[in-house]
Amino acid sequence: MACFKRFNGTHEIGCTSSFWGNSGVIHVVREDSDLEWVYDRGPHQPYVLAIPPQFLTPDVLEKARKSGKVSGVVVLVEEDFKPGSVLVDGFSGDSHCPNEELGLYSKLYPEYNNYCHKKPWNAVGSSLLYMSWNFPIFLVNNQTSIDYIVQYYEKFNKPGKNGEPRSWPLLCMELKSNMFGTTNSEVCMRRHSVASAQFQSVNFCDPLSDSNIWGSLKPMNSSVDLPEKSVTIVAARMDASSMFDNISPGADSAVSGLVTLMVAADALSKNKDANVEASGKNILFVLYQGESWGYIGSSRMVWDMEKGQFPDKLQKDETDQMSRINLTHIERFVELSQVGQGMRGDNSVLFLHTDPVANSDPRIRNETDVLLTLLQSAAENSNVTFQKVDNVPLPPASYQSFLKKVNISGVVITDHGREFKNQFYQSIFDDYQNVNYTGYSDASMISNDSYHKHISRVASVVATSLYTLISGESKVIPVNETLADSLLHCYMQNVSCQMFRQFGNRLDPAFFDDKPAKMYVSVRSDSGRTYITQVIFASLLGEKVDLDKDSCKTLSYYPVNQYYYYSVIDNGTCYKSTVSRTDAKSPAFLIDNYDWRSGEFSTWTESGWQMTKLMVYLKPSVGEEVGLLCGGVASLLLSLALVYFFNSRADIIFGLTTPPAAC
Repeated sequence: MACFKRFNGTHEIGCTSSFWGNSGVIHVVREDSDLEWVYDRGPHQPYVLAIPPQFLTPDVLEKARKSGKVSGVVVLVEEDFKPGSVLVDGFSGDSHCPNEELGLYSKLYPEYNNYCHKKPWNAVGSSLLYMSWNFPIFLVNNQTSIDYIVQYYEKFNKPGKNGEPRSWPLLCMELKSNMFGTTNSEVCMRRHSVASAQFQSVNFCDPLSDSNIWGSLKPMNSSVDLPEKSVTIVAARMDASSMFDNISPGADSAVSGLVTLMVAADALSKNKDANVEASGKNILFVLYQGESWGYIGSSRMVWDMEKGQFPDKLQKDETDQMSRINLTHIERFVELSQVGQGMRGDNSVLFLHTDPVANSDPRIRNETDVLLTLLQSAAENSNVTFQKVDNVPLPPASYQSFLKKVNISGVVITDHGREFKNQFYQSIFDDYQNVNYTGYSDASMISNDSYHKHISRVASVVATSLYTLISGESKVIPVNETLADSLLHCYMQNVSCQMFRQFGNRLDPAFFDDKPAKMYVSVRSDSGRTYITQVIFASLLGEKVDLDKDSCKTLSYYPVNQYYYYSVIDNGTCYKSTVSRTDAKSPAFLIDNYDWRSGEFSTWTESGWQMTKLMVYLKPSVGEEVGLLCGGVASLLLSLALVYFFNSRADIIFGLTTPPAAC
């Protein structure tokens, strides 16, 4: 898995190789002295450094670059590697203040923006994710491959007892990950447009994009006027990131909030009683994409709402279509952020963050207090404790995208009061072990895990408070713990799980690869992870209808209810559901003559590339290579001479006679 290039309006980040790839002699690093040996004594440059994760730091990579002796880096992550024990100071490639440049406070309220610089949210952040390297960096986590590299390194390359370098042949490695994009998003997208206009196949870069998934608790038909301040948005992000392609587990940063929201939505959907139906209030559940890269999904929704085109432009000829939702319809915003590190045995401790700027308005302050009181009341007798965080700006949250345009009350629920509890934020190690999820037993497929109970407790409290908020009545809303466990297992451990296979029967079989879900937003709007999340979410918020497979169809995008057919449920069941999707693509790529340096919207793009390849081989000395070349040339010349000799004397050597002349 290779590190790759990304771009924004002003910079490029990530890694690339030369067009033909970078080659070098492998040197396995176990301690600092191994690096010094390469820089001070290594005679066989260039080198490819094979390092353990604790050496993947800006200081190590910068020194390798400045040495001029390193052509690439390979990070070896062994199967039994324990990041919690080895990386005691944490490991996060993000910055101290994630998404700061596109957040609420950077330009509008600089006095609050300075808070993060004094007390960073992501205290262990190295910003490695946002640095640019002129050599390739690969990740290898296959134990067989690691054993092979180490074994042959010790046989051929490992220096002698006194540090004497070994002689040829030496074990070498070729790393190929040449990126087509360059400079920044403006330049890259311009080249992309020119190439497309000339029908060239080179894909220089694409905008980071996918789809937001959303659904309302009750249908909202455009034939009925939607009252102002009648909708509460309940949101979570569904993307994470890391430095390497195809590995971004996001167990705490994304999956914890995602699963909590889905479980709470399922519970509320099953408790839509007369009080809920009679209420003039509604809930819009939203799963945002691209939030790791400048709030792509949430900023796009706000932009669409401002233009009166969420979920789409009003269709004059459609009688059955969803109401257009704009910012005046939003009453409150509840966001489930990182909640995975809040487990304390059989109890859960979480924090309630509110915006001090919005709360300076007495009306908003009052609405916020009502929301906080409901959450704390619902938490009583539930083994969940909420602690309010006062007079502190919001942590990184989708809620900020809305506050940049409208003053609404809201809360961000997290597992941290000040700095992140998640020591592996936006890294390859934010996996199921990071949140102490033990998952399913291979033998019984029954989980003895306590983490899913923590998520279920939180989901129940959120669902209970939301029920009271929209109905005005008090009622404890139970949740499905088995659902929580299944979702956590599928997202964090194995996308080839039973649930995903049942709901993803239309997906390419290659999607089910016995690994955690890849939570990276990517550049596609039809990713397998997005599809499987949508169809599962639709079943949770939907209701069964008596339609066969042929009749269970959504004839267009616009109707209030979409129809989903599940062949695995009761031998085939049709559901109608409000769940749908809209584009999560930054408005920067839709606005004519957008100022790429304005910082208003995310401008992140991803470079295109043809292939990534890692190859290990034995290389002889230069003298041997020259000798082989000379021997080959000599053999060629001798062969030509022999062919000429035998051809010119064929009649003598082979006893051939000259044929008679024609009459």
